[in-house]
Amino acid sequence: MSSPSSSPSGSPSVSSSSRKSSRPTSIVVETLGAKTSETKDGLRKINNYLLKKEIGRGAFGTVHYGIDINTNAEYAIKEFSKSRLRRKEQSAMLRRAGPRSRGRGGRIVGLGVGRAAAAATSNESAISNPLDLVRGELAILKKLNHPHVVKLYEVLDDPNDDSLYMVFEMAKKGVLMNIETDTVAKPYSNDQARRYFREMVLGIEYLHNNEILHRDIKPDNLLLSADDVLKIVDFGVSEMFHKGDDRLSKSAGSPAFMAPELCTANHGDVSGMAADIWSMGVSLYCLLHGKPPFLTTNLVELMEKIRKEPIEYAEDLDPDLLDLLHKLLERDPEKRIVMQDIRSHPWVTEHGQNPLISEEENCQLVVTEVTEDEIKNAISSVASIFTVMKAVSKFKRHSRSLSQQSLSKMMDEAKKQETNASSKRNTLSPNNSTGSLDKHTEALSISSTHTEEEV
Repeated sequence: MSSPSSSPSGSPSVSSSSRKSSRPTSIVVETLGAKTSETKDGLRKINNYLLKKEIGRGAFGTVHYGIDINTNAEYAIKEFSKSRLRRKEQSAMLRRAGPRSRGRGGRIVGLGVGRAAAAATSNESAISNPLDLVRGELAILKKLNHPHVVKLYEVLDDPNDDSLYMVFEMAKKGVLMNIETDTVAKPYSNDQARRYFREMVLGIEYLHNNEILHRDIKPDNLLLSADDVLKIVDFGVSEMFHKGDDRLSKSAGSPAFMAPELCTANHGDVSGMAADIWSMGVSLYCLLHGKPPFLTTNLVELMEKIRKEPIEYAEDLDPDLLDLLHKLLERDPEKRIVMQDIRSHPWVTEHGQNPLISEEENCQLVVTEVTEDEIKNAISSVASIFTVMKAVSKFKRHSRSLSQQSLSKMMDEAKKQETNASSKRNTLSPNNSTGSLDKHTEALSISSTHTEEEV
């Protein structure tokens, strides 16, 4: 799901891809017990967020343009249907309960013993913690803080409603390009395409460095902020991986942007990073041609074209650009260009005159330490010492550098706050607590606009 499309604008402003940016540590708030209401004008409100209008739609929910009524700040608010997410998760669990299957590297991942029963009770577990329905996407988004990756601020659940909400930064200019099966979009100029591709490179390089495969890179998932900065969005089918092992055994994403090695039945393990790079190549092709190299409503025919049909390019393409496209859209993943060579390619750097910021600077880790003040702020919103201890434990996982002495001081402070809590609890909602989601959680595929299947 994404916001409305924007047509190619004029010459882009000075690129953020060549300058250093500051990335402060941030904590995503999760709010349970949120309340949905309706204004006299008929608009819906979830806590302090007013949903002004719909700007995107998918099978599992909707994206709204929203404002914080306290600050007038603008946000993109992604609304999910919990019942649809539960059905999807239950179906996935039932599929996994079938015959044994092999995971990455050929490892047997399970015999299905007890999984059918687990699937049958998935609705019950989801009710007890609705955020589990999107925990995979949340785990990924909470790990990230980069100028070219959309920022998540808050997740809200109304226990009396079917909706779950994720509050993102607003990308006011909408999608980089709206791709339709029956129309050709207006292409970008060579310089415009280079500017946005450079920002895409930095964003995807950052994801891969942080052990995340996006798996659905396409212009619809590349938004532009009010100041014309590219933002990578939609991590619904993304996956975390371990350093040195980016292998995937399932196909996922939007078919027109899938790599050839994912378009073959029983393809086995493939490199997730190489597949992302192919999708980057298709996205760059779109920016220059207004459409993907192959586009048909027949899925089988599309897969066959991606695997075998020659790619046609515009005759007036810059020779350096054509060279890069050939290397990005190399059908053999073993021969496909890698990120390090993309960032130094002559077309990307204008023959070295405009180099990207260094990989080290681009991929600096951002969540390095959570301060005592941040922990105290979280503690002030919970209603019992047990919840306080859970909050401290979660923050501790985010910051290995916190000393045992600091943690002891924080626990002493927590106990003092609990002693005085009885006089303050009338200002707190026992069903509305903030905290931190576990950092390393297996990703769930929740996006509606994608396909994911065993092939």
